[in-house]
Amino acid sequence: MADTPQVQQSVLNKARGDKFRVVIPLPKILKNKATRLVRSIDLVNKDALDFSIYAISMPDVTVEREDVKFGGQTPRVSSFARKAFDPVKIKYVLDNEFNNYWLLYSWLNLIHEERTGLVPTAKGGRISEAEYNTNIKVFGLDEYNKPKIEWTFVSAVPTSIGDFEFNYQEAHEIESTFEFQFHQLLVKIL
Repeated sequence: MADTPQVQQSVLNKARGDKFRVVIPLPKILKNKATRLVRSIDLVNKDALDFSIYAISMPDVTVEREDVKFGGQTPRVSSFARKAFDPVKIKYVLDNEFNNYWLLYSWLNLIHEERTGLVPTAKGGRISEAEYNTNIKVFGLDEYNKPKIEWTFVSAVPTSIGDFEFNYQEAHEIESTFEFQFHQLLVKIL
């Protein structure tokens, strides 16, 4: 059997900023509250994460340097440690029933309850952090919408929901943002 020749990509092929997909699975603690049929302040719509994300800012990946004084010079060497990642910001359009906003608000509210100002606890102690977080995936797509690279934000949890404005003089959709923190970033070529 002959070797299969490798197809070489054209040097004119470029990655595009509008070719991506974001996948946000519900965290365990919200799965227990999910429903599709009832609109209630105690329940969230599990389909609300299928909302119109139109932008995501990917974080800097930085290994800091260290200055080492030696022999009248100051060589710069690697610290062999990554700097903590900044929060990732996602921009999205609110749906007309505000389900996606409600889901994000509910998620944040489970971390810090609005009525009591306390962090909820389980019987016998605190609820595990693993209940609140999820692994968010971002896929870079080629010109045929096929995934080519995957970023996984491990143990992601929202930290803020952006503001928005109601305005009688504007006729376009309401846009907002949310930010999340995460423990680790994994990158895989597909």
